[in-house]
Amino acid sequence: MNALQEAIRWFFPWLWQASCQASVVIILLLALQRVLRKHLTPRWSHALWLLVVIRLVLPFSVETPFSLFNWIPNPGSAQLHAKLAAAAPASPVAPDSTVPDERPAAATSPKSPWIAWLAGIWLAGAVALPCYSLLATWRLGRKVWGQRPVTDQAILNLLEDCKQEMRVRTPLSLIETSAVSGPSLLGFIRPRLLLPAGLISAFSRPELRYVFLHELGHVKRGDIILNWLITVPLCLHWFNPLVWFAFHRMRADREVACDALALSHAGDTENRSYGQTIIKLLENFSRPAIAPALAGILETKNQMQRRISMIAKFKKTNRWPVLAASACAVLALVTLTDAISAQPGGGASGTADDQGPPQIVSTTPEVGATEVDPAITEITVKFDRDMGGGFSWTGGGPDYPPTPTGQKATWRDKRTCVLPVKLEAGRYYRVGINSTSYQNFRSAAGVPARPSAVYFTTRGASEELKRKAQKPVIVGLTPKNGAQDVDPNLTEIRVTFNVPMGGGFSWTGGGEKYPTIPEGKKPFWTDDKKTCVLPVQLKPGWEYRLGLNSPSHKNFQSAGGVPLDPVVLNFKTR
Repeated sequence: MNALQEAIRWFFPWLWQASCQASVVIILLLALQRVLRKHLTPRWSHALWLLVVIRLVLPFSVETPFSLFNWIPNPGSAQLHAKLAAAAPASPVAPDSTVPDERPAAATSPKSPWIAWLAGIWLAGAVALPCYSLLATWRLGRKVWGQRPVTDQAILNLLEDCKQEMRVRTPLSLIETSAVSGPSLLGFIRPRLLLPAGLISAFSRPELRYVFLHELGHVKRGDIILNWLITVPLCLHWFNPLVWFAFHRMRADREVACDALALSHAGDTENRSYGQTIIKLLENFSRPAIAPALAGILETKNQMQRRISMIAKFKKTNRWPVLAASACAVLALVTLTDAISAQPGGGASGTADDQGPPQIVSTTPEVGATEVDPAITEITVKFDRDMGGGFSWTGGGPDYPPTPTGQKATWRDKRTCVLPVKLEAGRYYRVGINSTSYQNFRSAAGVPARPSAVYFTTRGASEELKRKAQKPVIVGLTPKNGAQDVDPNLTEIRVTFNVPMGGGFSWTGGGEKYPTIPEGKKPFWTDDKKTCVLPVQLKPGWEYRLGLNSPSHKNFQSAGGVPLDPVVLNFKTR
């Protein structure tokens, strides 16, 4: 599996899970804001939305018993993971097989073209949205950056007075331009306060002061930077309407929070005048275009009633800041952590490692059976956990049983897969379950089962064919396993089997204990196909360790395709 395929297999299930979990958080926050609307300050009401932003981009999370998702399971994540796993090509041979000799495979797997279509649609949206945002920002900047700033000293002095009141030290240019339809703040590195043409002459000095205080509130709160940051999760989750609604509400709460910040620096009796200024802006100017680099004072008319209500009732207070911060911390613990994973269960030994490869519990016929009824019509394999729905029955040639016309492999339940077959008496058969190139037998979590095989003979088979169904046995090893006085001048490691082998081999292992193979040489078989030779270059006084086959690499197989059980060879040179 190359890096891109692995990334896709991880990314889309994560994206779906993050979007679903964030949707739950959005609904929770909307409910809390409604219930606590009389007690939640504008600042904290806006800050709560940051939990949604974090949840949308959190690549992983800690599992805790306090997580909200212990009670609200995430729909479809495991199923999507399995679908992607089944649709993706399987991994190539891992490096611990010296020279893999894989048989031709005839894998059967479910086709999921809709996954590619959905991925393409998502990618188109994820690219188009930031491109549009950048283009809108560039167009506005192009119109504004060449224009001269306001030079009226009285207006500039008023702006400086407001900056001192708000304790804002960021240099700020003031520009009156027809490029915007409402007061707006542009940029965060060298911010510009943009006023629509005619606003300075149409508004009194006290009214301009309110406008300046509000826009300086955006500077003090870092709202432009936050705008750019929330563009990232919006581009990733553009397909989720709840995310759009949440960010719409977040912008509205941002304006209310800026109103509250501005009023906290205005006089205690100026609520009414400030509110009248907002209404006057709404009557004479319109809401500016939405762009990440832009923060304005006007939102939609539907939101103005809420803002005016807050302005009318506003009282400068610092009540319950510790309580509010504690409540946010509790919400973060509940919403930003994940549910505790279910304890693994089931399987041949009563337990199953859900993170490891699926284990085969049983097969029908049993592996190595020699008196199978040729009248049976199916081969089955049962795993120790729920599987993803794909399958790779591999193999080929005369030893692979034919499938009756019009029939195909199916899943009897989530753990048992059935391959329809048509057998003959007196035959040897071998069917692979996954291979190094075809690995669609995967758990619901997307973990592939290790390659294995079902091999058997039907009733009436000759003794020669029955021997093909027997596992090969090592009858000779040079040097002997566990030897402590091996000659370092030895140039070959030899293994001899009791039956002719298929010609493949998996000398497994690695690291400093794996013997060096001389340059230009490679393993080979003797003519009788019973002895495999590994050329080596040994060092004196050294411990060596290497394997013949492993759980994932089983190319030491008999001529009938029966793999050798993994063996570890240890020895030490003198």
